[in-house]
Amino acid sequence: MTITASETTTPAPAHHDSPVPKYGAPKVMAALVFGVLLLQLGFILSYVAAFHQPTPRDIEIGVVAAAGLPAGTDQQVADRLGAIDGRPLRARVVSDTAEARRLLHDREIQGAFVVNPAGPDTLITASAGGSSISSALESVFTQVENSQGREFTVRDEIPVGAHDNRGLSGFYLAIGWVVGGYLLAAAIGLFIGAPRTLRQASAHTAVLFGYALLSGALGALITTHVLGTFAGHWFPLWLLGTGVVFGTAVFTLGLRASVGILAVPLAIAVFVILGNPSAGGAFGSNVIPTFYAAIGRWITPGAGTEGIRSIVYFDDAGLGQPALALALYSAVGLGLLFGFTVRRLRKLESTTPRSDVVSEDAS
Repeated sequence: MTITASETTTPAPAHHDSPVPKYGAPKVMAALVFGVLLLQLGFILSYVAAFHQPTPRDIEIGVVAAAGLPAGTDQQVADRLGAIDGRPLRARVVSDTAEARRLLHDREIQGAFVVNPAGPDTLITASAGGSSISSALESVFTQVENSQGREFTVRDEIPVGAHDNRGLSGFYLAIGWVVGGYLLAAAIGLFIGAPRTLRQASAHTAVLFGYALLSGALGALITTHVLGTFAGHWFPLWLLGTGVVFGTAVFTLGLRASVGILAVPLAIAVFVILGNPSAGGAFGSNVIPTFYAAIGRWITPGAGTEGIRSIVYFDDAGLGQPALALALYSAVGLGLLFGFTVRRLRKLESTTPRSDVVSEDAS
């Protein structure tokens, strides 16, 4: 008797990600307790390590010598500032106040110090770039000027908005976008599972992108039109929010396709334990530890926070780096998602007996 292809075709075995049938409930419970404990302790360690002792480091400062001072005074002051113990400042000579203001708006320096012959001197800051950096500059120059018997005044060239206390609103907006992105991807991964076909992978990607468009628009709408925090910047914030949400979500779903249910704790480790404290919030990268400063702008919470600051306060200056970071997360996430889906399909094909071979054997 010859068995037809239709008779030999059997449905693919159900896809079970739960480790309980394989390892047993007690072992899985122990692993969950241990894993959650590690995440909890990592959260505490990371946040406290990032914020327990903010220390200024290599803050870019421009030095201007006002008219009437001897030639070379600006360089002497810059050298003296650069030699302060602990290197809180990285000073450079700037030709005049107008250039200092331009450099501040272009985010090439974070403050400027104008030396006046008759005094008082002037410290120019930009609290929109990080209120803690402005505070650190005031603290450093208070010590410097007191040691010289001089006085100075502070002028905030680019202040935070009236409804943006210490510049934290942008940080919270970015965190909200990130949380929505990885929560949706984690929910899809846990309740639906990794895609088994390219069509399913495309459908998951379309859902994530649609959600990113919607949540990016609504988050921007709340902060621009409802609360009035960032009035006048709805469209660019919408685009940025879409990038933050999609990059976070598709990266998490890509992890789900590649490592299974471990993607959820990995996403929490990347975006929450490392990403949130390294984003800084009111703390700029020059006052948190070097490790967090190095990774902060390359994780989506930090990329979103810096992107919001660039859009709202600096006329898009410095927006390229956050955009690059978000593009990388999207590209890597899509590569993982579709790459491991193809790998799973090929593995399934290699382990499924061909119908014509079954037919010949049976006959």
